[in-house]
Amino acid sequence: MYETQVLSQKYFKIFAGVYNDFRLKCATDYKFEIEPLTYEEFIEYFEKKLINCVILLEDDIPTGFLAYSNASKDVIELFLIHILGNENINEKRNSLMEKFMLDTCERRKQALVSYPMLGVQTDYKDNASFFGFKFIELAVMVFDINDKKLIKEIEQLNLYSIPIGYKIVPYSDIYADELAGVILKSFADSSDINFDVRFGSIEGCRDIVDKITKSVYGRFLSHSSKVLLHENRLIGFCLSNVTGEHIGNIPLVGILKEHRGMGLSKLLLKSVVSDVIKLNQSGLVNLSEINASVDLDNLNAVKMYEDSGFIRSYNYPQAYLPRSMDSSLAL
Repeated sequence: MYETQVLSQKYFKIFAGVYNDFRLKCATDYKFEIEPLTYEEFIEYFEKKLINCVILLEDDIPTGFLAYSNASKDVIELFLIHILGNENINEKRNSLMEKFMLDTCERRKQALVSYPMLGVQTDYKDNASFFGFKFIELAVMVFDINDKKLIKEIEQLNLYSIPIGYKIVPYSDIYADELAGVILKSFADSSDINFDVRFGSIEGCRDIVDKITKSVYGRFLSHSSKVLLHENRLIGFCLSNVTGEHIGNIPLVGILKEHRGMGLSKLLLKSVVSDVIKLNQSGLVNLSEINASVDLDNLNAVKMYEDSGFIRSYNYPQAYLPRSMDSSLAL
C-alpha cells in the first residue's frame, strides 16, 4: 500500500520532478496536443483551487500524481494519472484512484467523472472498471494535410452539388444562439452526453459554443468553420480550430436528424477541410494534419471521416463514472 495525500506546500519544490517528467512525456506518452501548464502555472492553479492534485509518496518523495478539476458543477474532470517509471504502475495508479474516490465521494453524488484515458493510460482500463468506470471507445481520425493525392480529391469538391434549398456558409457570431440549439438537438442521442453533460442542456451547449469560438480549446478558425443552412435556417455545423502548434482539429460536426442521409455532413466536413488546406497553403497556419475524435460505435460518423480522406490513427477509452456511483473496492 502506497501513501497518498493531497499536494501541500511542503512538497511544492520536490513535486517539480514528477510533474516535469510528465511534461517531457506529455506528447509521446499522453497524446497531448496542447502544451500543458508549466510547473509554476500548475502550482498557481492549484493554489487558486482551479486544479486539485493527489500525490503518491515513496519514502516521502512524490513519484506520481493524479490531477483533476472541480470547477464545473456537473462534471469532475480527471485530467490524468502519471507515475514515474513502470514498476508496479497499476498498483500505484490504484492508490491514487482510491484517494481520489474518497476525496470526491460527496461531489460525485451530484457530478459525474470524465476521464479521457489517452496514451499509456489505456493500460489502466481494466483496473478503472473496478472503480465503476464505464467506457466509450473513441478513435482519433487523421487527415494528412500534406498528402497531394488527398488535397487533389478535396479540391474537386463541388458545392454546387448541394440539394436545392441548402447552402454552406462560414460561421459568424450571429449564429451562436442558433448553433447552440442545433447542437442540443443533434447530440441528443450521442454518446458524448455520458461524459459531457453540457450536451444535455441549452445552457451547456451555449458554453460549448462560447469556449470553442473564444479559443479556449485551441485557436478557433472562424473562416474555415461552416454552418449548413436550409431555407436560411441553421440545421448543421462543422467547426475547426488549431489545438497544437501543427495540428488542426474538428471539435464538433453535426446535423439535425431530419436532414441526415443525404450526404450533407460529408459535404460540410469536406468544405471545412478544403478551407483549412487553403489556410495552410497560404501560410496563415502551418499544419501537418487535421484530426477529429469519433465514437467507434457511430459507424456512420466513422464512414463519413473515412470517405473524406481521414484514416484511423489510434483509439483510446473515454472513461466516465455516472453520478452517485460509489465503488470503494480495495484492489
